[in-house]
Parts: sequence; C-alpha cells; structure tokens
Amino acid sequence: VNKKSFRRTGGKMLPHRNVNRLVGTIRRFMSTASVPRDEPKFTHTINLPKTKFPARLSADKRAELQDRLRKTCFADLYNWQRENLPAEREFILHDGPPYANGDLHMGHAINKILKDLILRHKIVDGRRVHYTPGWDCHGLPIELKALDAYKGTAESLDPLKIRQMARKFALDTIEKQRGEFEQWGVTADWGSSGAWYRTMDVGYIGAQLRLFRELFERGLIYRDLKPVYWSPSSRSALAEAELEYDEAHKSPSLYLKMKIASTGCPTIQERLGEGVSAVIWTTTPWTLPANQGICFNPDLSYSLVQTDQRELLLVGTDLISYLSEQLQLSLNKVADIRGSELQSTQYRHPITSEELPFLPASHVKAEKGTGLVHTAPAHGPDDFLVFLNRKTSIKSLIDEAGCYNQSAPDILRGKFALTEGNQIILEQLRDQTLSCGTIEHSYPIDWRTKQPVMLRASAQWFINTDRLKESALAAVDKIEVYPQTSADVSKKVLRGQLQKRPYWCISRQRAWGVPIPVVYEKKSMTPIVHAGIIEQACRSLASTGNVDFWWSSTVEQLVPKEVLSELGLSPQDLTKGNDILDIWFDSGISWLSVLGRDRTADLYLEGLDQFTGWFQSSLLTSVAARNTSPYRAVFVHGFAVDENGMKMSKSLGNIISPKDIVKQYGCDALRWWVAAHAIQHTSIPVSHKLLGSSAESVQKLRGIFKYLLGVVSSEDTKALDPAKLFHVDRYFLQQLQQFHDTVFNQFETYQYNKASTSILTFSVSTLSGFYLHLIKDRLYCGPDHQFHNLRAILTQALETLCKALWPIAPFLVEECWSYRGSDPFFKSCQQWNRLTPEDATTTIIEQALELKRAVYQQSQLDVNTWLLAVDATVPKVSLDLLTQLHPTLEEPNCSSELCELLQVGSIALKEGEKVGVQVSRKVLRLCARCRRFGVSGHGHVCERCEAVLKVKGV
Repeated sequence: VNKKSFRRTGGKMLPHRNVNRLVGTIRRFMSTASVPRDEPKFTHTINLPKTKFPARLSADKRAELQDRLRKTCFADLYNWQRENLPAEREFILHDGPPYANGDLHMGHAINKILKDLILRHKIVDGRRVHYTPGWDCHGLPIELKALDAYKGTAESLDPLKIRQMARKFALDTIEKQRGEFEQWGVTADWGSSGAWYRTMDVGYIGAQLRLFRELFERGLIYRDLKPVYWSPSSRSALAEAELEYDEAHKSPSLYLKMKIASTGCPTIQERLGEGVSAVIWTTTPWTLPANQGICFNPDLSYSLVQTDQRELLLVGTDLISYLSEQLQLSLNKVADIRGSELQSTQYRHPITSEELPFLPASHVKAEKGTGLVHTAPAHGPDDFLVFLNRKTSIKSLIDEAGCYNQSAPDILRGKFALTEGNQIILEQLRDQTLSCGTIEHSYPIDWRTKQPVMLRASAQWFINTDRLKESALAAVDKIEVYPQTSADVSKKVLRGQLQKRPYWCISRQRAWGVPIPVVYEKKSMTPIVHAGIIEQACRSLASTGNVDFWWSSTVEQLVPKEVLSELGLSPQDLTKGNDILDIWFDSGISWLSVLGRDRTADLYLEGLDQFTGWFQSSLLTSVAARNTSPYRAVFVHGFAVDENGMKMSKSLGNIISPKDIVKQYGCDALRWWVAAHAIQHTSIPVSHKLLGSSAESVQKLRGIFKYLLGVVSSEDTKALDPAKLFHVDRYFLQQLQQFHDTVFNQFETYQYNKASTSILTFSVSTLSGFYLHLIKDRLYCGPDHQFHNLRAILTQALETLCKALWPIAPFLVEECWSYRGSDPFFKSCQQWNRLTPEDATTTIIEQALELKRAVYQQSQLDVNTWLLAVDATVPKVSLDLLTQLHPTLEEPNCSSELCELLQVGSIALKEGEKVGVQVSRKVLRLCARCRRFGVSGHGHVCERCEAVLKVKGV
C-alpha cells in the first residue's frame, strides 16, 4: 500500500496535497463545451443545486443579518440550554470580571470570544453550561475617570459625591461593554441584569463584608504598621498586581561612609582611633533619614581596606574588587573579619549622629553592593522583618503625599522625597560620599498614573498569606493548566508567585470601593471589628439597597446599641474607618458571590498577567474560606500586539478596535481570528492582513455551505441505503467521522488553532476538493436512489460541519441553518441520529488514488478526461483490492466505481509485476445530458441517462 497519497493530521487520514493538485488538474480536463443547438435540452432533468443562500454579503446586509440572528437565535440560547440540557453534566466557566473603565479593546475580544468558544462547544455537545458575566466596578481607575469629567476641584468633593460619580461612570461603561459582548455573539443571559454580577451590587458587597469578618475572626486578617507599596500620585497603598515597572528609570547610585562609633570586634577596635567607616550602597537616598541600622550577614567574610587617602573602610571581602572598580579607588586589604564578630558594633547616623546598631540578617548577600545594607524598616520588607522582634519604634517620616512630615529634619519637611528630598540629602552628605552617580534600572510605578511609587510604612489591613501558602500550593498541584503546551511553565509561574508573595495588603485609602467595616476608638485608634456591626451593615444594605451606607451613616447608626453596651463605649468615643478593600480582594471573592461555598468552577480563563492578579487572589480567598481552590483548571492566553510585536496604544497610533473589525469584516471573522491565533503565543499579532485572511476563510466556508444547501434543501432527507453505497461514499463517511472526532478532541483540549485548521482543511480539501468533485456525475445525473444516498451523506456532512463550526462562526452557521427550517441550529442538533460509517475502505481507495496518479502522468493536460481509455496493469495484491471497484477485468468498463474515481471514460485491468498504464483517447460523441458517457447510434443520451429519463417519464 502506497502511503504517500495520504498524510496523517491530528490522528486522521486526509488526502495528500498531491491529490489536491490532482483534483485541480482534473477540473481543467473537464469538458466545458456547450451542447449544440440542435440537441434537446435536459437541464430540467438534472439535480442541480438550488438555494437562495447568498454567496456574499455586503457590510450593511451582514450587519442587518447579525442583528437579526442575535435577536432570533442567541437572545434565547443561554436560558434555553439551562432549561433543556441535563444538569448532570453541567460545565461551570467562571467569568473574570473586566474592568468597567473604558472602551473594549482586542484583549477583551480575545478573552470573551475564547470563553464563548468553550461554552458553545459544550452546548453543541449536549452539556449544560453555567456562565455569569461580571464586571469589576471599584477602584482608583474608575474613580479617576469619573473625576476627569468633573469641572470643579476634585479635592472639594466629599466621598459621597465621588462615589455617585464613579458609580454612574461604571454603570454607563457596563452598558456599552455589554452591548459589544452581545454583538460578538457571546453566550449569556444579556437581557436581565440579575443574570450578571457586579462588584458594586448589594448582594456581592454583603457577601464580601461577611467574609471579611470571618477571616478576621480566624486570625487571617489583621491590622499592622508595615511598609507597603505606596503611590503618592494616588495617595493610596497598592498591591503587587497594581504595579508596572519602568525598565529605564534613573535613580541616584550612592556609596556612603557611616562612621563606626564602637565595636566588640578586636580588629576594628584597635583601629577606631584612626577612624573606621562602614560602606553602604543605596539607590534611595531619600530613605536615609529613616535609617535605623546596618545589616550584615554573620556567615559572610568582611575586610578592612585602606584607600590611597589612608581611609579605613569596612566592606565584604568578596566585593573588594568589584568596589574598587565601581569607586575608582585602590582598596588595599588590611585585615579580615568574620561576620559574626560585627554583632555588637555601633555606628553614627550620617544625618543625626545618633548611635545605631549593626544587625545580623540572612537577606544580606555578597553578589552586589558592599555586603552591608542600609536598613530603614519603614521602607523595606526585609528591613521591617529584621526589626519585627525588636522593641524599637519605627521611624515613619513620609506622609501620604510622599513628602517629609514634621518628624523629619527641618530642612526636609514638606519636601517631596523622591525628587527634592533626594537632592537635599545628597548635598548634605557630600563629605561622607565615596561615589555618587546615576543608575538605570527597573523601578515600580503606579499602573494607572504611571508615576513612581515608594515603599512606605503605614497602618494597613493585611491577609496573613504565610498561613495560606502551604494549602494554596497544594491546591495548585491539583489543577489543570491550558494550553497544555505551556502547562508546566504556567504552573511553575503560579507556584513561584505564591511562594514569594509577601503579606497581602487589602486596605486602600480611597472613596470608591467596599468599605472595611471597622470603627476605631478615638483615643488609641484601636480597631474594633465586631460581628454585630457587620451584620447590621449587611441587613441595612439588603433592606435599603444603599451601597453608600458607610459614608452616609453616623457611628450611632452603624454601631448597634447592644455592641456599644458590650464595649462600654458611647458613639462619641468612636470614629468610623475610611479605608476600602483592595479591588483584588473585591474581585477575588467573585467565586463566593456567583458560585457559593459548595461549588467549584471547572475553568477560569484569563490573560497571563492574572497569575499575579485574579488567579491568585481567587485562590487565596477560596483557600482561606474553605481550604480548596475555586477552579479545577485555568486557561491562560496572551496579549494583543500589532504586526511588529508592539503593544497597542493611542500614542503609537496602532490600535485596531474590535468595533471597527466587526464593521469591516464581520463578527465571524473576528471570532475566527481569535480561534486561529489567540492561544499559541503570548504575544498575539493583530493586523488587517491576518483579519483579512480570517474573513477569507469564513468566505470559503460560506461558498461550501451554499453548495451543500443547494443539494440538501429543506426537504426531509430519505434514509441512507447502505447496500447501494459506493466505496468512495463509505470512505468519505469514515473521513467525516474522523473529522468530527478530531475537532471534538481539539475543542475539548482548547486547541482552537488546530480546530480552525482542521475545519478549513476538511471543508476545502476533503469535502469540496475531493468528494464533491468525484460524485457530481452521480449527484446531478444518476438515478434517484444514488441521488438520495448522496443527499443523505451530504446532509450528514452539512450537520457535522455546522456542529464543528458553530462555536467559532455561529452567525454563518445559524444563517445557513435558517434555510433548512425554523428552529435555530443549537436546538436542532440535539436530536440528530448520526449515520454510522460503513466498513473502512481506506486501503482500496489508496490503491485507486495511486493508479490515478499514474494515469494522469501519462495523459495530456488539455484533454477531456472522460474521453480517455486506460489499460492498466497492477500487482496481484492491488488487483484483488481494485476488483471491488472494477469487477470486470481485461475488458474495458466505462461505468465502474474506479472510472468515477479516476474520472476517465473507460478502464481495463490486468495483473502485472508493477503498476503500468497506457492511455489513449477515444473518439466518441458524449451524452448531451451528463457529458460523461458515450452515445451509440443516432441518439442524444447515453444508456445510463436514457434509463434515468425513462423513470422520470421524460
């Protein structure tokens, strides 16, 4: 058996590309000569395809059609499948809420359409789906957008007014986004706002407040003074996920001497009279006023070195050469010192001259710097941890605006730390400076304002992630990650993010968000978290629907009398907190609001940036609340970029909006582009070339649908008669089944790029280029039983192709299906009785195709192949197979299955050592009806057509 005539793709057999070339050659051979005028017309006796399905649609007609299909087909889809498909196999896809702060972009299209591909595949497979679309409504970006529209001074607005403006902005944005999601064909109950979730909804907020209380009571939420990322431009704490990084940020690079005042180290002690200084390196000189120690590593080796100016410096031994190069100084080693000997060393603060300690710390490394670390616990997590168990108050000298407060030295008060503060300090410390330059490095910035942030100690609310990490990591080990090609890398990223995650700061100092339901005792500012306060807040929220209750109510209204009595306090003794919950906590508990405590989502699907965002916040809150992951699997997709790999932005002028794509190419083209391109790369290219190619693919499928509809029509298809099937029919049914199974598996494993390729390849090559071409004579001119069999097969092909394509191009499929009946496709496909393919005939067809190649190598390119007579010799093994297609040997036969496969006038077979063919051209008059068989005598039609016409009564 010659395997070269086929290629194996995705586990199924498809015609080899050479066969496709051969089909093209065959078409050129077909006669196109018109029937002479004196011959009778037989067009009315031929089963020509007839349909009103349009070959093309104008942009206006397409928009009109899409709008009609949304109303007649898709508006009812979600609720129909909830009511009619079995609950036992329900698939839960939990929607990560898009941010309600602006127009939709290609990232939204990628995300929502990928989700819809999954939902539609499950529905067409007979599975009920659970999908509740949501929106992330709170936080600074929306607050700032709302304030942009305000013409007055933002500082003059009270929180209630800010909240009112932000809420209106969010609601308006949601309505616009909802309309576009619906336009793209995304499956959901868009007609009822109760079928969506919004993080600003009453029920959602109530669930969040109760979870806050629960986690606080279990010790997982606490309040503390810690260094957190602080945005002076937003005047709020930020989470890791709210940071971006400026890779070209410039900071001072300062090497500073700090004079040692006393020590228990003999080597240093005997030289103190000469003056010994510890050397530190920092890129944040503004933090030096808050310096409270120098950290060293007891396990490292240190050295005293002497400069050419005879200054004695203490540095890490392994860093001497590096420092000599950086400082452009000759450093001569005087003595070595064990790190442990520095334990009782004191130095003088470079600004205040206060004596401060050397502190042992394991985070000090010898890879860069000096081996000695300037330590300001108010401005660094490692610094803070060193001081955690020391009974020392932390110096916090920076206010909410990023300026030095009244506790700072006079010269710094009121100065912005990151600019003026740096300059003043560098000037003040000039005499103690060994070197000062500029370093370009990666630096965190506020994701919205794009301004630098700082680490700043402030009293905030935290989740104790250390207590959750073990359970969270165990949960990660159990989840599936897609795409499978990058599953190991993706899971490693998620584990790495969890392992290195510090405490989670969940409080923000803004107005637009969910309030942290805490009151404080005025004198001590001791926080009071009480179940009675939170339950009263939830009851008030539910009964009034007033999501501004915390800001519009007094302490007396917020704190029940029985709670006051229990605490022994009056309303005048208390003040309510002004903090809101972090939006990642806000959106991270969506599983609780949408699914409840008892259900787990089958899938979360979001962009790869959500490893630090929603994937993680959802996992941590779910593990905290119920010790399990909220999802069984996650699907991770990349980001849209332009054709040059650049991020899309207004400033670059390279934005292509989904709205423009839908207008120019149609919804199905946008969806096809997502399926074909959105899962295999982290950077997903968007260009008119790719979108145009996607539109062409959809158009090719439209042409094939038009042909199939012309054959199948809307009439009931008669049952297939297996006994009268040709071998090529059985072969095609087998190919059809393999196509169905392959695409089904590709959808099940979220390989949409492969599914789109399989659909197009099967439709254009196997179905149209191979099978439809071979059967046209039987289909158009054959007897009724052949026509009915072929129509039954093509009906199955149409149904299978529709089923495969519906998740990707639902508008095209529903348009096609509307020409077959009144019910939408998704209702009809649930009742099909699939045809079972007959015995495999692959080997027989392979032999025929091998012979076909040999025939066309011998024929001329400008001849009508139906005029060719073929004499062929084949080996016995092949002959035994081919006789099933061509029962009569040696004598020429013009009506066998083999003749149809080879598209020749006649063929004679006999046994030989190898394949050999002789091709001659027959001189005969072709049938005026079928243009295939010869006509004997003075008639106009062949014997086959004469018999068919007799049955038709013609």
